[in-house]
Amino acid sequence: MRSAARRSVGTYLRWRSSHLDVAGLQAHQRRRVARQLAYLRRHSPFYAEVLPPGASSLVAAPLMDKALMMREFDRINTAGLHRDELVAFRIEQERRGTTELFRGRYAVGLSSGTSGNKVLTVLSPRERARYAALLWARSGIPHDLAQPRVLFALRTNNPAFTAVTTLGVELVYVDYFVGVDELVRLVNDRRLNVLAGPPSVLTTLAEHHDRLTSPIAAVVSYAEELDDPARTRLAAAFRAPVVELYQGAEGMLAFTCQAGSLHLNEDVTLLELVEAGDQLGAARQAVVTDLYRRTQPFVRYQLHDLIELAPGPCGCGSVFRRIRRVHGRADSILHLRAPDGGVVPLMPDYVRRSVNQASDDVHEYQVIQWGPDDIEVRLRLAAGADEAAIEAAIRRNLASWASRAGGQVPALRFTGTPPQPDATSHKLVRVLNRSLR
Repeated sequence: MRSAARRSVGTYLRWRSSHLDVAGLQAHQRRRVARQLAYLRRHSPFYAEVLPPGASSLVAAPLMDKALMMREFDRINTAGLHRDELVAFRIEQERRGTTELFRGRYAVGLSSGTSGNKVLTVLSPRERARYAALLWARSGIPHDLAQPRVLFALRTNNPAFTAVTTLGVELVYVDYFVGVDELVRLVNDRRLNVLAGPPSVLTTLAEHHDRLTSPIAAVVSYAEELDDPARTRLAAAFRAPVVELYQGAEGMLAFTCQAGSLHLNEDVTLLELVEAGDQLGAARQAVVTDLYRRTQPFVRYQLHDLIELAPGPCGCGSVFRRIRRVHGRADSILHLRAPDGGVVPLMPDYVRRSVNQASDDVHEYQVIQWGPDDIEVRLRLAAGADEAAIEAAIRRNLASWASRAGGQVPALRFTGTPPQPDATSHKLVRVLNRSLR
């Protein structure tokens, strides 16, 4: 797909997000699902076996998860690709710090997420072009910005940076591991005006914002949870709008509209929500179906992400449903003891609120459950903060949420250990349940 065609697709995708009505969106989803299932019955050995003839509804498709995807990858994909060959190719790429395409055609990713279980992602040239168009249309980069130059922080295991230009946007890819001094130097030398990365990288840059010589037009957050205190600190430091992308190996699932709401990309990805045990709210586990990807289809793919949708329409006019909050992952749910001896789940968002509402002096934190009666709280506080008062407030807040859920919080351990990114995914996950491993 040439640049002009990608721009045309991007313009259409931008238009579609605000002009489709509910009936039009539902008709579009039905058409795309029917086309996807028909294509997969013809070209995927796995789906040729599991889909009944004439299947046109998702209820005909089995649920898919990361383990099944990897186990059956050779039969699921429609291009005759082989899992072990692709894994070896991607590992060698990361070792050498190169970015070439497999067979000169396919972009290969090997994502570990935060659970440590690897999953391959493969995109054809057409799929890469469509993703580029979607990113251009809905990334949150101001459309009136004449020359967008974007710091794009990714987990690449490559200490160097790579710059590419697509649709008039210069993307400067850089590794998570690059130190803050080098990040500052890169932003200044390349005169970058948009910062895109995980909140842990962005907040580190925010602490050095006075060293940046170029004005920042926008901040784009992805890959980790962006909580309200972090959003506020980023906006104040860079004096720029802060938007969020919700994406993973499964694609770009949601984008921030001009009214500040996080909308699902419902014309590209269909989302089902299933019960997750939230006793205090409406968090549900997400199941996604990509309506366009065919080389490696994602059909009824179960995420571990816990999502709560917002009620009612958005002021921007889009009928795409809105995410009120991403609570976290299923493996971040704390398991508390109930008075009757049972187990009560506490969603990670309530844990985050317990810490965030304790004090503005909490700059970073991590809460880890190691066992039924062992919860560690790691804090990074502002200089001069009242540590004892903050710890007491966190205890009270967490006890209150636990009581409302019907459980009891064990004695908390506050330690001086700094919050640590996941050793495999390199993402900072603020609430973890290690007792599940």
